[in-house]
Amino acid sequence: MFDAAARHMSFTLAANELNVTQAAVSRQIRNLEQNLGIRLFIRGHRNVELSPEGRMYQHSVHLALTHIGDATNEIRNVPQATFVVATDQAVAGLWLQRRLPMFFRSNPEISIRLIVSDKEDCLRERVDVAIIHGNGEWLGFKSRLLFPEEIIPVCSPSCIEKYGPVSGPQSLVNFPLIEHEDERWDWMNWRVWLSMNNIEVPQVHHKLLINNYALVIQAAEAGDGVALGWRYVIDDSLKSGRLVSPVNQSVKTKLGYHVVMHEAEHPNPSVEKFCDWVFSIVSV
Repeated sequence: MFDAAARHMSFTLAANELNVTQAAVSRQIRNLEQNLGIRLFIRGHRNVELSPEGRMYQHSVHLALTHIGDATNEIRNVPQATFVVATDQAVAGLWLQRRLPMFFRSNPEISIRLIVSDKEDCLRERVDVAIIHGNGEWLGFKSRLLFPEEIIPVCSPSCIEKYGPVSGPQSLVNFPLIEHEDERWDWMNWRVWLSMNNIEVPQVHHKLLINNYALVIQAAEAGDGVALGWRYVIDDSLKSGRLVSPVNQSVKTKLGYHVVMHEAEHPNPSVEKFCDWVFSIVSV
């Protein structure tokens, strides 16, 4: 009531705006003044005006009410087609985020909240669909393979010029090896990749350890060494020439990236559109 009375400089007009009686406005203003211990209005015979303290108070009150109104409108106008997608740092930073503008151009009515985590957060209750790495078996969830796991060494062309030549996988031990430091037991590392190609890694070997896979790939693109590249995830860098594979050798596993949803829930039409789109761009 104070804001309306201050804007109109009239208890009567404030009452009309709020659809209450003039006496109700006057009573509420008087109670507010008693509570604050300050006179907010100077009352004349036929009019009222703000006191200096009342004018200062109005600035803060009006601004606060404006913020509340904006927040209320924002909540009311959240698109009904909003849903939550979760994935890890690798897919989010190097694959999905780069392609989402294409999805939004075709589906302007849909909004997506993207959660990025390398932990089990991707399977929280409030997540509608997740793109995560694993064997495709998660209790209480249904999954579909998006792309299989194939891992190749990658580096910049300048890195080969600096540390080459490369005659085969064995030559990689002469390069600085960039390692993704991850807590997951099923994530491939250099020692496993090399041993699967019958190559022994020296006990003392220069490596750069980074706990963010997107930064691992950035370091490889910058010429800092050779990284392990997950096909599909790093294909953009290969196509652009920022990365090359120094050897014609890969390791394929039974794992991969899967599109995962809660088994008991039927996806809404927006989620179904997103899933169809994700599989369509992989098949192109």
